[in-house]
Amino acid sequence: MKKYAMILVAISMSFVSCEKWLDLQQEGEITASQLYGKGEGYRTALNGLYQAMGRPDLYGRELSFGLVDCMSQQYDLSNKDIFTTTHYIKASKFEYDDVSLVDYIDNIWTVAFKMIANANDLIQHIEQTDAHLFEKGEMEKKMIMGEAYACRALMHFDMLRLFAPAPVNDDGQAYVPYVETYPDIHPESIKVTPFLDKVVRDLVKAKSLVADFDTTAAGVLASSSGKMRMSKANILAGPSFNYGDFFAGRGYRLTYYSITALLARVYQYAGKNEDAFRCASEVVEYGKKSGTLFYQDDFAGVTVNNGTSIADFDQKSDFKLKSSLIFAAYNEKAYEGAGIKSYFNLSSKTEDGTPLASNYFQLKRVELFTNRGVEEWATDVRSKNMIFPALEVIPVSAKWYVYSKNPDVAEHLKISPVIRLTEMNYILAECHARNGNYGEAYGILNNIRAGRQLDRLAVGNSWEEFLIDLIGDARREWISEGQLFFLYKRLDAAFNLNGEMHKLTRGEASLPLPKDQK
Repeated sequence: MKKYAMILVAISMSFVSCEKWLDLQQEGEITASQLYGKGEGYRTALNGLYQAMGRPDLYGRELSFGLVDCMSQQYDLSNKDIFTTTHYIKASKFEYDDVSLVDYIDNIWTVAFKMIANANDLIQHIEQTDAHLFEKGEMEKKMIMGEAYACRALMHFDMLRLFAPAPVNDDGQAYVPYVETYPDIHPESIKVTPFLDKVVRDLVKAKSLVADFDTTAAGVLASSSGKMRMSKANILAGPSFNYGDFFAGRGYRLTYYSITALLARVYQYAGKNEDAFRCASEVVEYGKKSGTLFYQDDFAGVTVNNGTSIADFDQKSDFKLKSSLIFAAYNEKAYEGAGIKSYFNLSSKTEDGTPLASNYFQLKRVELFTNRGVEEWATDVRSKNMIFPALEVIPVSAKWYVYSKNPDVAEHLKISPVIRLTEMNYILAECHARNGNYGEAYGILNNIRAGRQLDRLAVGNSWEEFLIDLIGDARREWISEGQLFFLYKRLDAAFNLNGEMHKLTRGEASLPLPKDQK
């Protein structure tokens, strides 16, 4: 990186709720000695990393329903009467060098590496700090350090997925730097394989460090259901555990099992399928241990009715399906700051008659919910209960459903899914298929389908057949979650582009590096 800013972390004065825990109060820049002079300062620094993840430049928009999903071709942005945002239209056409888009791409890079800089600063300080500085001693020190390593690894990994070729098309060139020190003014880019090795190394270390809390009774309880993982309330505050609010909201933190899930994702991307299978199995088996407590599919909130009116959708809840979420980013100001009120409007006017911008992320509903010529959009829960007809006719994802009253306080709008249980099952199914165990592979796919009110698929007997069915399900599951493009890229898979099957070209598969990085 030719230009690499040194970042000072802002201080937070309160941790009384999940919202305030992630919403740092800007009190001015402080020196490292002030920030790291007390254990509370390390908590502040870690919270800052997660707050950065929730920004619109990262998982708060561009790496979820925004830029990356436009690249995945799940939206129909061709109608200028209902969509006018030029840079997203250009992204959907893979015109990455367009003047309207360049700054958005550069901002993704800049914000990501600023977060990495802060992670490195935190790691360097905490490694030299005595455990007695922390309220919970060695356990808390290791937890903060482990999460910082995991944040660094995750952010690097997604920069690699965006800006470098997938291993299946690796050309042996260096694209992205793996920055491990603070400050590092001129980090050198490295090749894809050693880069992925560093991601794995950091995640393995992180997993061992956070285990001291996450595998205890308190840690297990804090992550024991979607409601608890994503809750603002601190269930560990009572005399049985006596943990402060810093230990709540574990679904927004990189915990033992979310790190394990990320390891499964990284191993699969690197082509290390046995390791991916092992990690995905660990997460799935953990989820089976206690009935519905851990990582389970639960569509109860969205299936309270099958209606499509505003009144019907206003009765629904849990549009992000928190029960199956393993890790998510959080942005308290998403309704305004991420533009949700613009892209997922209920109507063209507000309650007082004020016109709203014409920007609807219109889903290619029929295409997404058709597999092997069979249309399933009328039966699949992910379609009939989770796609809202804006203006009565425009299909938009209800994962970002804007309630007709008080939408700015809707909790689901603040949550950006990063990884969920379904992906672990996809990994297991794919590994079985790669080994020729199609019965096992389709058993997993059909269990997923059954939970979404779909008929079972006939068991295929070839990799090509399985790939069609895997992608056919994943593109529905990952609507507005930023993962579909990376699936096409990792598998070098063909998808529908303007009526023809198309594979990503080298120029389409990777965003251009910022000019000061080339």
